[in-house]
Order: sequence, then C-alpha cells, then structure tokens
Amino acid sequence: MSDKLNIAGRLGRAAMSSHITPLLSLVIFLVGLVALFVTPREENPQIDVPTANVSVSMPGATVEEILNLVVRPMEMVLREMPGVDHTFGMALDSLGIVTVQFNVGEDKEASLVKLYDRMMHNLDRIPPGASEPLVKPLDVDDVPIVAITLSSDTHNELALKELADRVREQLAQVPGVSVLDVIGGRNRQITVEIDPARLEAHEVSLTTLHKRLGVENSDLPTGYAVDANRVKTIRLKGALASVSDIENIVVAARNNRLVYLSDVADIRDGVGEIGHVHRIGFGGASKTGLASASEPEHAAVTLTLAKKRGTNAVAIAGRIRDRVAALQGDFIPDDVMVTVTRDSGAEANAAVNMLIEHLGMAIASVIVILLVFLGWREASIVTLNIPLILFIVLAAGLLADQTINRITLFALILSLGLLVDDAIVVVENIHRHLAKSLTTITDTAADKARVIIEATNETGPPTIMATLTVILAFIPMAFVTGMMGPYMGPIPFNVPVAMLASLIIAYMLTPWIALRWLPVQTVRHESTQAGGPDWLQRLYTRLSSPLFDSRRRRTIFFAVTGVLMMLAMWQVVWQFVRPAGVNGPPTPGTVELKMLPKADKNTFNITIDMPEGTPLEITDAVARDVGNVLRRQPVITDYETYVGIAGPVDFNGMLRGAVNKRGMHVAEIRVNLVDKRDRRMQSEDIVLELRRQLEPVYAAWPDANIKLVEDPPGPPVRATFLAEVYGPDYDRIRDIARRVRQQFSATWDVVDHDDSVGDDQIEYRVMVDKEKAALAGVDAGQLGELMRNFVGGHDIGKLQVPTAREPVPIRIQMPRHFRIAPRDFDRLFITNDRGDQIPAAAVARIEEVVADRPIYTKDMNPVAYVSAEPATRSQVYPLLAMDAQLDGVDVAAGSRLTTGGMGFTRSVPDNTFGYQLLWDGEMRLTLDVFRDLGAAFIVALVLIYLLLVAYYGGFILPLIVMGAIPLTMIGIFPGHWITQQPFTATSMIGMIALAGIVVRNSLLLIDFILAYRAQGASLEDAVREAGAVRARPILLTALAIIAGSSILIMDPVFGGLGVSMAFGTLASTVLTLFVIPLIYYLWQRRKI
Repeated sequence: MSDKLNIAGRLGRAAMSSHITPLLSLVIFLVGLVALFVTPREENPQIDVPTANVSVSMPGATVEEILNLVVRPMEMVLREMPGVDHTFGMALDSLGIVTVQFNVGEDKEASLVKLYDRMMHNLDRIPPGASEPLVKPLDVDDVPIVAITLSSDTHNELALKELADRVREQLAQVPGVSVLDVIGGRNRQITVEIDPARLEAHEVSLTTLHKRLGVENSDLPTGYAVDANRVKTIRLKGALASVSDIENIVVAARNNRLVYLSDVADIRDGVGEIGHVHRIGFGGASKTGLASASEPEHAAVTLTLAKKRGTNAVAIAGRIRDRVAALQGDFIPDDVMVTVTRDSGAEANAAVNMLIEHLGMAIASVIVILLVFLGWREASIVTLNIPLILFIVLAAGLLADQTINRITLFALILSLGLLVDDAIVVVENIHRHLAKSLTTITDTAADKARVIIEATNETGPPTIMATLTVILAFIPMAFVTGMMGPYMGPIPFNVPVAMLASLIIAYMLTPWIALRWLPVQTVRHESTQAGGPDWLQRLYTRLSSPLFDSRRRRTIFFAVTGVLMMLAMWQVVWQFVRPAGVNGPPTPGTVELKMLPKADKNTFNITIDMPEGTPLEITDAVARDVGNVLRRQPVITDYETYVGIAGPVDFNGMLRGAVNKRGMHVAEIRVNLVDKRDRRMQSEDIVLELRRQLEPVYAAWPDANIKLVEDPPGPPVRATFLAEVYGPDYDRIRDIARRVRQQFSATWDVVDHDDSVGDDQIEYRVMVDKEKAALAGVDAGQLGELMRNFVGGHDIGKLQVPTAREPVPIRIQMPRHFRIAPRDFDRLFITNDRGDQIPAAAVARIEEVVADRPIYTKDMNPVAYVSAEPATRSQVYPLLAMDAQLDGVDVAAGSRLTTGGMGFTRSVPDNTFGYQLLWDGEMRLTLDVFRDLGAAFIVALVLIYLLLVAYYGGFILPLIVMGAIPLTMIGIFPGHWITQQPFTATSMIGMIALAGIVVRNSLLLIDFILAYRAQGASLEDAVREAGAVRARPILLTALAIIAGSSILIMDPVFGGLGVSMAFGTLASTVLTLFVIPLIYYLWQRRKI
C-alpha cells in the first residue's frame, strides 16, 4: 500500500502510530497560550509613515522671499532623497516649513538619518540671515495612548500646571512610557510693568532701563585660580533669584540718589497674560462630582503619555492608571478631579476582548453545525483542530513581530470557516469509508487503521490543491500599496498560515484521533439508521436529475443563473448611469461603493476656525456655546476644550496637520462618549444629530467654521474630499479655490467645507525714513524696540529658581492702558544719544496694508487646498458630480480649469500654462486600494489557473473548475443590499477570498468525478454520484464559513467582509453543486 500512498496518506500513516503526535499537540497548545498572553495588543496595526517638519526662520522676510529663498530650495534638496513620497511646503511671514513624507514602510530611523544628513550637506543653500534648519520628526510612536486631565474649582491654572509638572515626573518612571507632555495651564511669570510717568519723573529712558536689566541678571563661570596647590573655580553670581532682587535693581543715579526698578515700575509675581484656554466640561452621562458644580466648565490641565515602540499598549496604559490611582489623595489633592480622557490601551483591550468573544461565538456556531451533520464524535475531532490551528497562527504572529489587534482577529474569524474545511473533508471521508467497509472490516486496529489511511489518502490531492488555491487567493493582497497595505497586512499573513496549519493538523491529528475515537460499532449503527446521512444525497439526486435529463430545463437553469448575475452587478452600476444623476439619495435596490464605512468610536473631535485675527475671547465664546450644546447630550461623558492651542494629537490629527494649529482664532473640543457597548446609537448617528442641534450656534456665529471630525475607521487621510488646485499664478489659484469651495457647499451631502486660502488680514507697517532718522540721531532698531515695549512687551531674561520645572521668564511691558494702537503712533518719542526726545512720527510713518497670506506647495508646485466631508453617504458620488461641474469652467481669459486625479494612477500636476484641479484625500486612497485589490484579484485568478493547469494537465478543465467564481456575485451584491451595507474594501477582500474557497468546492467535485470514471463508471453516473456524495462535505464547509463570517456582519467596518463571505458562499455553494457538474457533463459529452 505504501507505493500507492500520496503525501497525505504517508503523513497520516506516520502520525497515526506515533507517540509524538499527542506531545506535539500539547506543545502547540502551550506555545499558543504563551503567544496569546505575551503578544502586544493594540486596537489597529501600526502604520509607519516616516514624516518630519523642517523649519527655517528668516526674520523680516516676506512670504514670497521665504517661498523662493527657503521653501523651494529645501524641497528641491529633500525630494532628491530615495524613499520620499511627497514634500509639502508652507511659506509664512519670516518662516518656511517643509514637511517630508517618506513612503509607507520605510525604516523610520534610516529615513531620519538620511534627512539630517541631506540637510547638513546643503547648509550652504540656506540664505544669509536665516536660521539653521530645525528638523522635528512627526512620529506615530509619539501619539499619546493615555491622556489624564486634572481639573478643579479651587485651584487656579498656575497651581494645576505646577501639580501636573510634578505628576509628570512621577509618571515618567512607569516602564514603557515614552513621550510626556502637559497641555494647558499657566506658567509662572515675573511681570515688570513700566510706568512712563515715573520714568519721566526720574529721568530714565527705556533704552537705559533695558541695558540695566540685561547686565544685572548674570550668573556664569569666569575662570579658575590656583591656590595652595588646588584649582578653584571663579563664578560671577549676579542672577536674579527673587522678586526683591528685581525690585532692587539700580537703573540710574540722579542727584546722588539711586533709582531702583521699583521706583519706575510695578513688579508682579504671577502669571502672564492669557494666550490660551483649556477647560473640561461634563455631559449628561457623567458621574463625576464636578458635573453638578456651579460652573459648567472648569479650568484644566491635561497630561499626555505615549508608549515606547514595540511595547504593549494595554499593559502600559494599565500601569499608568495604577500609578495615577496611587498618587491620588496624598500627592494629588482630593479637591483636584482626575479624569482619564484618553485610554487607547483600554480601548484596544476592549476591542480585542470583544473580537475574542466573537471568535468564540463563531467557533460555537461551527461546532453546532458539525454536531448536526457529523455526529458528536466526528464533530469533536474537528473541534479539537480549531484551537491548535489558532494557536499556531498566534505563535507565528509573535515570531513575525505582529501584534494582536482588530485586523489580526478579523483575519482569524475570516479563516475560521476555512480552517475546519480540511478536517471536515478528512473526517467525513473516514466516516464514509468505515461505513462502506462494514462487511470487510473487523474491530482489529490494523484493519481499522488501513481503512483510515485509505480514506485519508483519497482526499489528499484535491484537498491539498484546494488549500493551495485559497492560499494563492490571499497572498497577492500582501502587495497592496500605501497605508492600506500594513493596515490590512495581518489578513494575507494570518489566513495562509492558518490554511497551512489546518492542512498539516488535518492529516496528522485527525487520523490519530479517528483511530482511537471512532469505534466501528458507532459507524455501523449510524450507517443503518433510517433516513440517516443519505437524505442529502437523495435530495440532491431529486433536484439534479431533471437538469441532466432535460436540455430545456438546463437551458432555463443557465439562463436564470446568468440573469441573476447581471442583475446583481447592475445593483452597483445603476447609481452611476441613472437618469437622475450620480449624486443624490440612493435608488432603492442599489448598492453603493465606499472605501470603508465609519466606525463606531467612543470619541470624536470638534474644530473651530475663526477668521484670522479673531481675539481669544471671541473664539472662546464660540467654544462655550458649543459646550452648552454638548453638556445637554445624554451620551456624552466629558469634553475638553482647547482654545488657542492644539489638544492631544492622534494619528488622524497628525496627518491632518493638527499639531501646527496655533493662534487665538482656533479652538478644538475633544468629545468622549459613553462606551459603545452601553449605548444604542452609533457615533456616526450621534454626530449627525449633533450637527442639527448646533444649527443655532452656526447661525449665531456665521464667521465660525465649526467642523465635527470623526476618527477614520482605517488609514487616515488629510480630508475625505480634498481638491488640490494648481496653476502659474497663485492669486488666481486662490480665486479658483474659493470657487471650488462654493461648489462644495452647493453639493448635496457635503459638509465641513474649508480651504487653505485664508482671510485678508490688515497689517500696519512702520516705514522708517532713514535720512530723517540719521539726522535725528536714531535708528530703526531703537524704533523697533520702542514699538515692542509700547505694543506687546518682551522677555528680558529669567528668574533663577532651582526648584522650578519650567523657566520663569521676566517680562517687561507697559500696562494695558498705556499701550498704544497704530493710530497713536504720533504719541511716541525716542531718546537719541544726545538725550533729545524725538517724535516717532518725525522719522517714520504708518502704512495700512493687507498682510501676506501663506503660500503652499506640494512637490514644489504651488497649490491651494479645498477640503470637506460627507455627511452620510460615500464620497464617490458627490465627488463625481462636483468633478463634472468643475471640469472645463472658465477661470481666466482664455483659460479653463481641467480636473484630474480620478484614474488608477496618480496624476502629475502640470501648471506651466493652465490651471488644474487634482482630487486627493479619501478618493485617491479609494482608487489606489481598489486598484491594488483588483490587481490582487486578477493575480490570484492567474495563479489559481496556472496551478490547476499544472494539476490537471489541460487548459479547459481548469476553466470549468474556476467557473464557480463568478457565481459568488449572485450572493455578494444582493447580500449587501439586504443588510444595507455599502460595498467596501473589506467586501472586496471577501470577494477575493471566495475565489479560492469556491474553487475548492469545484476541485472536490471534479476530482471525485475523475476518480469514479477511473474506476469504470460511466460519465453520467460519475457526475451524478460525485455531486450526491460530495454534497455533504461541501455544504458542511459552506455552513462553517457562513457561521464564522456571519459574526462579522454587525461590525461597522468589517461588515462588508462578512456579507461577502456569508452570502457569496451561500449562493456559490448551492449553484456550484449543479453548475459545475453540468458544465463538465456537457463538455465531456461533446467529446464523446
């Protein structure tokens, strides 16, 4: 018999009699348990996109100068580096910033080293008067996993900030913590308020005052001396260490009397003027004590903590929480409220645990199906395979430096229905062979082992080939480009590993258990039960016989199948060709295309952008009005307001440029919701309802751009709708961007419009007449220093406080009532070297002009951005409608706007002669992902075909086997319509997976037909018998896939995958049992 055994039979025979088999199973079980608890956990796979900001300051340079002297030369230098994907430039007044974004997956450290090296080798390109480049990496590892907010009704912002600084030092000791930051609060400041009247009375000029303050605050080593054979250092101790030191600074001597700083100024130890605001408020779901306080919102300070790369977010977040709990009471006073406002570790753990529960439910569903169709002994054998295979996958993931995250577990759930296929086929065939051999088999172990080996051997070639087809269907997905590649990366890794493990376990462990656990008496009893397992064969024969016997019925059957396939595909196509237009509410019965549906998150962000130049008080008033609406929501636990500063950044905000948002005209509100397991509404519906309730705020503040930003379900993009406008003239680019934004606002379902154009800002410029200034004995520097003092003030040093966690600046300024506006310029006087008071208006004049606005570039091309978000639907349909409206519009004399970026390859801007709009954002990501997945699908089909050609030694039979693949569409698209799910990237993954799964069913049928014919059966008998005999294992594996995949249908993101797998498998399996045997029968009958 050994000569007739294939690899499956030989492996089964060796494992069946070996004592290593149970020991190896035990080792796999233990290693898998270790991997389950040791592997780091996170919510989503980490996506490495090395990015850095390179900034160069050039005081006094205009925006145009910065663009031409700083930004463009830096972009040219940086784009030369290998591995760079894009460069984004921003030219501001006196400052140029270039953001370098490397390709996804580039080594972070190597990329930054290349960046530093390139900048250092090109310092000669930096113009005179500019600073050295400052490189600041934007590292995903620096995104905080925990944010802790301290708030109080009794402690002021200075006390909260000092407390937060001390807490930060304690939390820095937690193992695994990386970057800590404190947001909000007020720093200590020594304010020196000059009284001009007292200055004049003591005959002290501002110039003299500044000189004295500069030299009186000195503390430095001056050298050393050798004395008594010892070296002793000499140090000048003149640092200001207290307010009294500052008050006692001698600024002048008049009439043999010393004039102290306290004689001409008021010195105050406190905080500086308000430049930003940070508060916390509590919603209707809050259970904290401050929620019922008299003040609706409370001063707050937030600590943010990131983790080190490669560490376990769940464990580190738990340590941080434990440490904070230990600090409360003694270190953190009782009257300070501690609120955890971000906990990515807990979210990741909850997401992973929930999916593990879903995995358990899927396993239970599969077991129930096996019990019904196989009996408890056979079902138990298959069930024992499941944990061993899953543990092998987890161990392989640990060795491959993967984490346990949502995508990893989705891959396991996806593979659950597949990984039992091999065991089902083997067990079912062993059961059938034992039942057929009742007249020849005895109860001896040798006879029983012989039958088991024969049964195992029979399933070997088709099962191995079927498993390889599934693996080949998934492997091409590993080559998806962009951020979607590493995001979906666990699927093409885990599923093939699971399939290989299932194949090995099925042929090693299953025969070993069957020999010991399947008594012949049990098989004999089951085989003689009336209406036993043969009912399925009789049902199949009854349904298939009319199709074999009647040509007319076959024709009708094939026609109906073809019509169903066309109708299914028409569900997607109709929205694009309907007479009503591509945009608008969806037509009933259709299925829309979408990148990914919105996830149900426990948080979202609100951003407020006021016109530039808006005072902090106005921006804060808008934020308070928004907070009044949030406070009434029963699903909101808390919200944190940041005015004038950015809140804790997340990966989405990092790519959207949130870290650069500063200024009195911007605000941000982070809203935290009740956990999704404890509420009925999804976060998307909450945001939609909140938009409606915020309409009075929109009306009250028409200049405010209030956007509700939801966390993306997958890789983040700068905006869902993102139009990039290119052209030769930047002023015209700005005008076109404004028109594009108007088109956005006029398009159905498009909200949260914004652009990079900015608003016109009035700037007062002091124009010095150098000739008059020279004759008067003054210069521009003196005038600038005077203006600084009378308009804003400036820091002149710091107070020496050894225990301070932050520098304590000494700031000199005029009291508010003495500060002048530009219209009061003629009230200023400058003291020249001779002591004469020279009116400022005599040597300079004030001009009111429009300030330079920023200029943006992308890959060295001037660009303006227009962005927006969809309210409810996919971005595909509104964008197609806007593209049709904007393409070809007149933008200048003899010039029309051309649109692009809608192909499967990226468009390169050509702005030499005309103006161009290229679409980016989520549409670009959608096109790239569906292009890559489509290519992966085609490659998978080619690989499967080549494998089948090599296996069968022909070209036609592989095409018949693959004929089951298009049948999946009959289930996929109607399934999405029934479940009201869009067809997404995860749906496409399910469709690719089905290509291998349904070919598996065809293989089992065709191989059985060929085996029967080899035994001498006629064509018709072989075809009929193959369908009848293989119906049960094929339906069993299909039901296992459906049961495992159905758990995914309710998931907001991976629901499309579950729908494709469940409905596609159902439709294809039922039709395959009839279509494939019929096609083979007709093909062979013609040959005969």
